[in-house]
Amino acid sequence: MSFLCRLMPRAFRRRTGSKMTAVHMPRNAATATQTTTAATSTPANIINSDDLSQLNHDQIVFILPATRTKVPSGDGYLIYSLIEASPETIKIDNSDGVDEKQQPFKLEVTHVSQLPKDPDLAQLLLPQHPTDGEGSQLPPPHLRSDTHIIVSTRSGIRLAVPFYEVVLRPLLDALGLEDGPKSERGYRYEVTITENEHTIRDFASTHLTKDRARKRTIVLLSGDGGVVDLLNGIGEAQEHHDTNEVPTVGILPLGTGNALFHSLHKLEYGRYPEGKGPSSLVLGLRTLFTGRPERLPTFRAEFSRGAKLIGAPKPIVKDGEVEDEVGKGLKEVDHLVGAIVASYGFHASLVWESDTPAYRVHGDKRFGMAAGELLKESHAYDADVEVRLKGQEEFKPLVRRGKGEEGVKYDYVLATMVSNLEKTFTVSPDSKPFEGQLRLVHFGDVGGEKTMEIMQAAYRGGEHIKMEEVGYEEVEAVKVVIKEEDPRWRKVCIDGTIVEVEKGGWMKVRRERGERLKVLVA
Repeated sequence: MSFLCRLMPRAFRRRTGSKMTAVHMPRNAATATQTTTAATSTPANIINSDDLSQLNHDQIVFILPATRTKVPSGDGYLIYSLIEASPETIKIDNSDGVDEKQQPFKLEVTHVSQLPKDPDLAQLLLPQHPTDGEGSQLPPPHLRSDTHIIVSTRSGIRLAVPFYEVVLRPLLDALGLEDGPKSERGYRYEVTITENEHTIRDFASTHLTKDRARKRTIVLLSGDGGVVDLLNGIGEAQEHHDTNEVPTVGILPLGTGNALFHSLHKLEYGRYPEGKGPSSLVLGLRTLFTGRPERLPTFRAEFSRGAKLIGAPKPIVKDGEVEDEVGKGLKEVDHLVGAIVASYGFHASLVWESDTPAYRVHGDKRFGMAAGELLKESHAYDADVEVRLKGQEEFKPLVRRGKGEEGVKYDYVLATMVSNLEKTFTVSPDSKPFEGQLRLVHFGDVGGEKTMEIMQAAYRGGEHIKMEEVGYEEVEAVKVVIKEEDPRWRKVCIDGTIVEVEKGGWMKVRRERGERLKVLVA
């Protein structure tokens, strides 16, 4: 039996054939205690200490007044902290995820009699929201509506399930939220575990396209793929004057690159010295409980006839060995909606070729490993690129910089709405959260060595845009016509989703109007 199956309670593992279902996870005594009529519950194990010097402020998720919990005295405060194992110490199994003997997360709760006058700690003291008119300030407003938790089992290095079990569920319980269809305290949420690559999109088309007047909040324990699946399952974008409610998404970054999360929180990272500050998961939890919703800008990528959606290679086991299954379940697609990146060339090939079980166990290091192999080949991509700039109605050939002119092969063509593809990989330094501007980064056939130099410069705060070989500009739309013979070099990437285009086929990318989702930000 796999690690995931052992970890998940029976009700959480419930299946209805191939149909996706919301499942309600029973309470686990190891991670949360039963409550009756108290405003919030109390964790089973509390550390009593007034020595705040032992607390790492960067690990604190939030602080609750003890009067809102079942602490016997009712005095003081409870400080909830997330302790994370070092990524280098987490052992990964190709088929099952993390080693069952190692717990990557620990939720620590400390009871203190008083808090020092520290403005940083004061910001973590809940509730931070105005009352709802009934005297209650918890949970925060966006978690009082129709709330769904989506646990993506195959995102990143597969830590979403233990994170939910050990961290998120006890935190929700502490704020008065219970899983299941009924709650004595009135606030509830449902949990959906992904069974395959279609689960999140099926969830969106089933739950988010009906009764759109209802307020909904989706908490994603996933990477960027979870966001793009919601965007493409939700239907057409809502106009600003539409009376329907747009779902709000809270992202807990458990994927590999987590480009959207890092880009939206870039200003928060900038508040701390390099290498300091809260982890991405602590920051994600703080945003979930104290953040505000903002409209998420999106783009639309359209494809020529015959384009096929290609799922990630799936692990299959033969004679005890894990092998890759490639090219199964191809499905024609005419468009996708994204919020992060649309690319052709080196970036698209890198995302596709690194997405195997063998590479995924290395987390975000898989990109560097796959990049080394691609750079050895130093393939130049045969394509024509056209752009439509602001104020223009027609596409015109892209004017290249440095080596090569129009009609010469490309190494890199990437349109993006975000600044970062990884926490430290700044692909578009001028991009700002929620501005909705599409920018194009591109360079021609410069060879593997120069491509590596350009990529390394991007890790230095986006210095690559100053290099003479690199083009960087604002665009309204981009069109890429792909002329490659070999299907290997005809892949395009939309927010991590791979599409294979026919020879002579094309991809067009343009900004979308209206809104599909809102996203919580700090």
